[in-house]
Amino acid sequence: MSIQFASRSQHFHFRALTFAEITGRLQEIAQKENLQIESGALAVIARMAEGSLRDALSLLEQARAFCGDKIPDKDVRELLGVVPDDALEELVGAIASGSADRALGLVHTFQKEGRNLQHFCREAIRHMRNLLIARVCGADSDLIAATPDQRPALERASSQFSEEDLTRFFQILLQTDDDLRRKPDPRVHLEMGLLRLINAARLAPLEELLAEVRSGAPASGASAASSRATTAAPASLPVLPRREPFTPVTSAPSTPRVQPTQPAAAPRNSMNETAPSERLRAPEPLGSGQTEMAVPFAAMSAQPRLAVPQESPRAAEPEAVTLAAQVSGITEEQVAEIKQLIQAQQKFLGELIEHGTRWELEGAELRIYFSSNNRAFAEMLEGREALEKVRIASSKVLGRTVRVCARLEAVAAAAASASRAGSATQELRAQFERDPMVKSMLQRFGGKIAEVKHRPEET
Repeated sequence: MSIQFASRSQHFHFRALTFAEITGRLQEIAQKENLQIESGALAVIARMAEGSLRDALSLLEQARAFCGDKIPDKDVRELLGVVPDDALEELVGAIASGSADRALGLVHTFQKEGRNLQHFCREAIRHMRNLLIARVCGADSDLIAATPDQRPALERASSQFSEEDLTRFFQILLQTDDDLRRKPDPRVHLEMGLLRLINAARLAPLEELLAEVRSGAPASGASAASSRATTAAPASLPVLPRREPFTPVTSAPSTPRVQPTQPAAAPRNSMNETAPSERLRAPEPLGSGQTEMAVPFAAMSAQPRLAVPQESPRAAEPEAVTLAAQVSGITEEQVAEIKQLIQAQQKFLGELIEHGTRWELEGAELRIYFSSNNRAFAEMLEGREALEKVRIASSKVLGRTVRVCARLEAVAAAAASASRAGSATQELRAQFERDPMVKSMLQRFGGKIAEVKHRPEET
């Protein structure tokens, strides 16, 4: 805009008002209109306005029409669908005491009263944010969206948790709110979110656990002192235990065998061929032991391998025509008939089906596989209407009701690669189970090793 126009124009800079500004303005209007409104009701209206004074005035008019000249906090919460403060205090108490029964009882009460569960989750997010601000900045901070009467209760509740706990609770509630918006059955997702809150309160800080494992002492005052020392000196944090070079137990031949050249036998860009040798190769030279270990993999790489479509993304493109005829559990004639029925109903859907590389019928489930390059076609086929049309046509041709799903060949290739690496993972699991630090962690938590992964080799 030129200077001439700017000098002859009025400038209005709009911004969101703070909680204190909205409550102060509402209190002034209530006094002029002779309205008796409780401070809790003012706080609810100010929070629901979300920085807009016009919205706050509209809510105040609705409250006056609903309640009259006396506007109590309870009636305003009932009008706007806001949960009472007692419910939020009950939730904080359940988290502090680790009582899952009390937390789930809140959900049952709200469901019975017909309240919106997502509104409760959002109010819990606002309350947890106030607790976090009270813990970090103090209960008198202007960042807290609460009246002076509510600040002492916030200070008492925030003192029961650490900053890390409140941050973890805040993240869990955000994830729960996202689940309530995107997924069906909100009660189940809210209950699972509250259970995660209860279990998160029982977690100990990572620094304390590492210091305890290093010292070998139980959770006590000594471990707390060690945790503070570890926090003060980050450079002295313990690193992960050194893993012994993994050597599979095999019958070593008496005479060494010559190992073929590795790059000629297995290209680096093939995931399924490099994965076994890369994962099971010793990280350090072991002399003769290295020769004994490399013999089985050299023999494996020298053997001819079958051409699998998911071995290399570039190799999948020229074989698309061949893969289109691959079937399992269903005949090619039945596949052709299904395609004809779909083509007659909707030409676009029929063209999507033509990009399928493999048809597989197992039980009552018909799986249509697409190459990784055709991920977009698989996603379009996953739509509800498209799957329903394919299901109706397939059930008509097969003479029985079947389920239909679209999958990617890369997912199937990853599953096959994981199954081939299972035997090596079992031996690596046994090695970690014998590790003294792992044993100490398992005894401390009473858990078990769920999964063992190989560290990728550095190139």
